[in-house]
Amino acid sequence: MKFECPICLGPLYCPVSVKDSDPKHVFCGSCINELTRTSKFDPIDETPLATDWKQSETGLDKDISSAMVKSIYSYAGADDKVKYGDLGTHIKDSTHKPKLDLEEGGESCSDCSRKIAKGELEWHNANLCTAKHGNKDAKHTVQVRNWEKKMQQVLDETNVDTLVRNSQEQLKLYKKNLPKHGKAGSFEEGQSPIDYLNKASYMLASAIKCKGKQADLHYQLGLVLEEQYYATDMYGLKKDKDDMDDSFAALTIGGGGGKPHESTEEEDIRALCQQKGVGPNAPLSRILQAIDEEYKYLKDNGQSSKADYVQSLYILKSKQATQDGKTAQAASNEETPLGQAYLKYMDAVSLNQANAVYNINAGRILILQGKAQDAVQRLEVAVGLKPTLPIARFYLGLALVTQPSGAGSRIKEAITYLHDGVQYLLEQCTTAANTVKGESDGPVLHSEDMWRTSNVQLLRGFVQCAKLLMKTPQEKCMTPEEILHSAAVIATSNLCTLVSRGDIYQSMEWVLLDSHSTLLELLLTKKADPNWIAQRCQRLSAMIKSVTIPQSTQILQLQQQTCEKGVIIQPCNSHSLYLLGNAQLATSENDPSSDAGKKALEAAQLSFRASIEMEGKPSVGGETPSQLANQQWWVDKIKKEEAEKKAAEEKNKPAAGKGSAAAPARGGAASRGAAARGGRGAAAAGRGAPAARGGAAARGGAARGGAARGGPAARGGAARGGAAAGRGGAAAKPAAGGKAAAPAKQPAAAAKQPAAAAKSPEPAKEEEKPKDAKPVPSNAPLNKMSHLPRLGLARVLAREAKDSPEAHMLYNDVITMSPGLHDAYIELGELLVGSEPLKAVDVYAKFPFPEGESSFDDAYIHGEIVRLLMKNEKFDDPRLEKHMIAWGRVMGLGALEKYVDILDAKFKSQILMNVYAGVNNKKADDPDMQAFFKFKMWL
Repeated sequence: MKFECPICLGPLYCPVSVKDSDPKHVFCGSCINELTRTSKFDPIDETPLATDWKQSETGLDKDISSAMVKSIYSYAGADDKVKYGDLGTHIKDSTHKPKLDLEEGGESCSDCSRKIAKGELEWHNANLCTAKHGNKDAKHTVQVRNWEKKMQQVLDETNVDTLVRNSQEQLKLYKKNLPKHGKAGSFEEGQSPIDYLNKASYMLASAIKCKGKQADLHYQLGLVLEEQYYATDMYGLKKDKDDMDDSFAALTIGGGGGKPHESTEEEDIRALCQQKGVGPNAPLSRILQAIDEEYKYLKDNGQSSKADYVQSLYILKSKQATQDGKTAQAASNEETPLGQAYLKYMDAVSLNQANAVYNINAGRILILQGKAQDAVQRLEVAVGLKPTLPIARFYLGLALVTQPSGAGSRIKEAITYLHDGVQYLLEQCTTAANTVKGESDGPVLHSEDMWRTSNVQLLRGFVQCAKLLMKTPQEKCMTPEEILHSAAVIATSNLCTLVSRGDIYQSMEWVLLDSHSTLLELLLTKKADPNWIAQRCQRLSAMIKSVTIPQSTQILQLQQQTCEKGVIIQPCNSHSLYLLGNAQLATSENDPSSDAGKKALEAAQLSFRASIEMEGKPSVGGETPSQLANQQWWVDKIKKEEAEKKAAEEKNKPAAGKGSAAAPARGGAASRGAAARGGRGAAAAGRGAPAARGGAAARGGAARGGAARGGPAARGGAARGGAAAGRGGAAAKPAAGGKAAAPAKQPAAAAKQPAAAAKSPEPAKEEEKPKDAKPVPSNAPLNKMSHLPRLGLARVLAREAKDSPEAHMLYNDVITMSPGLHDAYIELGELLVGSEPLKAVDVYAKFPFPEGESSFDDAYIHGEIVRLLMKNEKFDDPRLEKHMIAWGRVMGLGALEKYVDILDAKFKSQILMNVYAGVNNKKADDPDMQAFFKFKMWL
């Protein structure tokens, strides 16, 4: 993992590091650039990034180039080791490349006469042979739908060849004008890429009107309609809204009767949530709650028509919580381009069922819709028609494994198809890397290039293939690790090049998270180096916090499970404990009023306190923090481990025989059998879990004592109730029973020999360590002091009570430790603003604003200072003028308009002149300013 990028999991490319990070955080240049486009924090440890944070690592680049690596074809028998810098030449010249021509060395089917890949005749005969399995006709009727009729009415041309030829010209213009990453395009009216797509669709629809039985025309229209989805999602291109009506914005939902006007469901949801005071970035659970409240209101007021529509919005939004939620909805909705494309593909299949490509396209959209079983039927037809076509085989493998019951008896077949597809795509990538292509090369549309690397379904197939190989290893296949690393690299490459952050962008993020989490599972299964596992946990947790995927139960569960694994591996690692607390806090915020949300908040407090307590102590080894023993997931883990241990002991315990066989168990070998037979008390002592079973730490420790309620633990101590457990002192030992209690049973014997005891005292026994303590390595790094767990603990305490003194103290500690962190000032100010607004101003004013231009985050604090001073009529406060100028420079004079009117009414002309001059970066005596002031009658 030395040369591995924490984000893409591939070898570091053009590596850069974060200045002053310790240990050094190194990333691929393109990867960290993408993650810091909207966030100015180190993704690994959340440290605010300075202006000059980026440092080039040219020396590391040289080390990577000279590092010896094994051949990427080692799974195929290549045992070469080459320098990483020479890997490209090795790939080009290797004799172990996979054979992509599956017909070579294959065999023919005696029934359908088609060439079959070697060793696959049995699979072919069982499900694919067109001569034996010809009863898979598509149950679909070709019809002209309303949306198609509208497209057919645009043009008067009736020559089909002319229409098709003109449509191809429009598609070339579409491709030529697509915007590039980081360069948002501006287009003249009627000349945007989406306009060219629309014109092409009108032409093809008109051609279908003339020749409705020509399957190829339906297929081409389907490609163009699908491309409209990609143009909108991948490039952020939007249709004109001339004939669109904001139904919920124009029609107050709680108002009069009638059916809502046409508009997109997402617009309706945003308008509805805005009425309920729910922002666009609110958690999904809060958005669903707002929709549900509106549904109940409409139902109670007899507006059943609107209530039914709102209910459909609830169903739509709830489905978006899954990985393919939005895309699946678009593919199933006839009113969206993707749903319309599916219908045209099915029209083409109905008109020509012997075309493999038509069946593939229908099958892959069915997979998107979640109809894997229907997809299998279409794709079996495609593979039956073209048994060696890689894309047909790949999609059939994907459809088989995504069925509700899985691939079943066809598991090996599915792995073969998917693995062949993985090899095919990777070979295409390596070939493309060594080929110079022009803009005119390759397919015009994304929809017709099914092997493009931005095809999310391909990368999902990578992950599925890796998971199958973990359970069912196959000979001469890539390892799951190799496949997952490849998927992560390709997904990250797409994230760095996609123009718009839409559904496909988020789907790529899911592929990246799946790759990270599956690799973590592999490390755990193989019981790899704990440091590797801990590092993988921290990197995955960092990725989860960095993605743009909306917060949902699925993402929250992944985050918490990952953090729990990190704590299990290194329970004394302060940063791992912080990450766990952060995940628990996020779970609580997702549903704060539920019992689960309240318990998560309590657990978060314990985790943050444990993180603070571990600061300055070794991050590896030592005694498990007492706060963990009070968390239910940890208790369940201990119980599970004990049950597994007991079951293993019972399994390995020899069966008691008769006669002499039983004697050792009762006699001389009793000491060996004591742990297994000596009753529950002995077993408990042997496992030594005072913290988990209710000893000093569990009953009187951080959970119920001062540490849990805001006592001294916030400063880093063990708190009053946790002293014994935290230091491992004698007070904790009697609870476990055993040797420490033995002398009390024989007072007489001790009294008879006082002299002997005085003359030859026994050497003091070495103090026993708690049973759950692990040895501390001599080179174990110490946990660093950090503002992060203090900020987390402050947030937890503030949610319990805004006037919590400890929360205020912790926020001030965070400000001292990380003076440039906006959140600490803003959150502390929000706690004070209700009761002591001027103290909130004092907090905001302490922020170290930069000398030059302020950022938007700075502007928020400037604005709050201005708002509070104006609200409390502190017009002569010297801070008012300064912050009005800084705020106006970022947000414009329009943001100050309301306050300018107030100051004007109060005759504060001098302040106004200074503010206007300052915002315009001029002096008040500037001639232009003087003329303006006279016009405003301030002079």
